Amino acid sequence: MLVLVPSPLSQTTPSLPILAADLPLVHRIRTWAVENAKPARAALAVVGMPVPLHTLSLHEMAKTPPEQRDALLLSASADAPLGLVSDAGCPAIADPGSSWVLRAHQLQVPVQPLVGPCSPVLALMASGLPGQHFMFHGYPPINPAECVAWIQKNQGASGTPACTQIAIETPFRNAKFFKTLIETLNPQALLCLAHDLNGCQQRIHTRSTSAWKKLAQEQHPDTLLGKTPCIFLWCQNP
Repeated sequence: MLVLVPSPLSQTTPSLPILAADLPLVHRIRTWAVENAKPARAALAVVGMPVPLHTLSLHEMAKTPPEQRDALLLSASADAPLGLVSDAGCPAIADPGSSWVLRAHQLQVPVQPLVGPCSPVLALMASGLPGQHFMFHGYPPINPAECVAWIQKNQGASGTPACTQIAIETPFRNAKFFKTLIETLNPQALLCLAHDLNGCQQRIHTRSTSAWKKLAQEQHPDTLLGKTPCIFLWCQNP
């Protein structure tokens, strides 16, 4: 069995990322496929593993050869499952892990996803923007001209039926992406910024593009957004 285990979204104020009912299953796992070892140990400390963390076997997914990955998957069982955890939130959703899950299906290894925090989903829930039709894009283009063209293209896609567009950005580029959004989106489009979800600095606000522009004139975008993780959501015609 391959168990997909969510991890805390906030690294500064982590909270238990899974249901208490799932803890006995997670506590049985001794072998883990992880995005990075250090954040994985921090996440496993939060779930209260019953054995010392240094005794767990952690395999970073990007550094694990295919033959070793397959051996790990095939050796997993219900009594001794293989756990998969990414740096933040739900593995394979805006995070690595999908290739391991697909390989598990190909090898006929059962897959068990656990309930936990997923930042794009939490942001969509709290935004007030349409949740019936939405598209998650991941990261926007870094090149300024390409980013503007990308926003314009996706703004056209959020017409009828209303479709919410969702993107993430590296925290140090938050302000730059925000400025590009408010300069490119239609004035009546709604834009939601969801900061530090599940963390002590959580802030979620939805305003029209024109309202964000006015606020950005009063408060510099670098100060307005800060360097906390942020989910950006927008919709032209909610």
